Amino acid sequence: MKSSSFRHAGLAVAVFGAAAALGPACGHAQWSANPGDNLIVADEYADQTQPKIVATPDGGYYVSWFDDIAHGFGIHLQRLDAQGNELWEHDGILVAERQLGFTYDYGLAIDADGNAYLGYNCCANNSDDEHIAVSKVTPDGTLEWGAAGITVSAPASTERPYAAHLAMTSDGFVAVAWSVDPNFIRVQKLDVDGAAQWTQGGVAVNPPNGLALLADIEPSDAGNVIVSWSNQAGPARTLRAQKLAAADGAGLWGTGGVRVFGQGGLQMGYFPEFIDAGDGGAVFYDYDVVGVRFFARVQRLDANGAPMLDPNGVLTTTDTVNDHVATAAAFDRASGDIYAIWIDTVQRDDMQVYDGVYAQRVDASGQRQWGDTGKELVPMAIATDGTHSISQLTAVSAPSLLGGPRGGFIGSWTTGAIPAPDQPITATRLDQSGNYVWDAQNVAIKNARPTGRTVAVKGASGNAVIYAWQDGADGATTIRVQNLRGDGTLGNPILDRIFADGFDGG
Repeated sequence: MKSSSFRHAGLAVAVFGAAAALGPACGHAQWSANPGDNLIVADEYADQTQPKIVATPDGGYYVSWFDDIAHGFGIHLQRLDAQGNELWEHDGILVAERQLGFTYDYGLAIDADGNAYLGYNCCANNSDDEHIAVSKVTPDGTLEWGAAGITVSAPASTERPYAAHLAMTSDGFVAVAWSVDPNFIRVQKLDVDGAAQWTQGGVAVNPPNGLALLADIEPSDAGNVIVSWSNQAGPARTLRAQKLAAADGAGLWGTGGVRVFGQGGLQMGYFPEFIDAGDGGAVFYDYDVVGVRFFARVQRLDANGAPMLDPNGVLTTTDTVNDHVATAAAFDRASGDIYAIWIDTVQRDDMQVYDGVYAQRVDASGQRQWGDTGKELVPMAIATDGTHSISQLTAVSAPSLLGGPRGGFIGSWTTGAIPAPDQPITATRLDQSGNYVWDAQNVAIKNARPTGRTVAVKGASGNAVIYAWQDGADGATTIRVQNLRGDGTLGNPILDRIFADGFDGG
């Protein structure tokens, strides 16, 4: 199944330039304006899964994914230009051939020159030589560090590694972090040639007690990085973070790092991401349990790891009737605003489960700006049969998006779960005051077929958000992508408008 080509492809080449001499043969597609027929970047095998997406400096994107279990969950990568043209052959290039029977999380990052980096487990589950590898892919599709990538961890026969994450540092290096069975994290820093900058095998990040399971890694100031983890000590699971020095990976936030939220515990298997604040600190968001209820929270740490908001974090809603889960957040560096979106869910007296979607703006001083219970985006509806079940929330800050006021954010959610046959992705844009920016309020990103693992990224030029997801029923899933412009429209602008006033001369 292939998506439709854009009718003005020839004109797009004339106006924007073709992607010539890019190594692998180019595919033929562009952004779709039809939410029922989104751009397909991968449909070669029975199932494709776990997409990730990053924006390139030239206005394009890299999309990565795993192929199906019959092919060992090999890692693939595709490069798109700003108009959604596939710049490499359809289904992308094979970055790493693997023989995995199950998957871990992995990392995708990009440097200022447009090179892509992928960090992953290689290459057979539970083998003695299973290890973490990092591959570098140049804009023309060359595997700069070879088919095997650079090995950064000890083999599993020494210590078993899993779940790699990547971050590009402000001094031009790539940092890779991974969990080590049974109880800690390692981090390594590589230069542009793949040479390790820190101790061989990576520096150890140890929890103050219990086990540390990696959640995320993000860049920080002066070439430093920040790592976060779920700290499991007995039945308690808390979110902790540590800042590592650029030169040698030494911990800068004390022994064992800092606890991010002074209250609440994480669910088993939940590893929340966080956001580089741009000032040496970070913005965190999660949902956690206190007593019998789940609460959504946000927090900002300064460059020294001290909380800038309430030590327990700021609750996005004061409601204590519903559970508040699946938090996603965006951060506006200019204003210090944190925008959060989450699912409200509850089982009522009729024994039915109800889901809804809410959003909140927390300002730089930690005050809730959209009321104590947030802004309702999707009213609570019965989700027991899957029809109105909510999942896969994303949030992207919108200060630089073209069209509409500055500030605010774009949030999205997926409605429906098995057995519901269609699971649409819906997006909305709110301004700083919590008002809808688009006349239609909500926009359909996709409107048919099952949906899984939705991710979103803002384009380098700031004028679009790009979504990627696993699409279709099990046994025949594809990877699809879709652009959403700042004015709430899909697809490319009508290029003929460029010539609406005619040509000068001749």
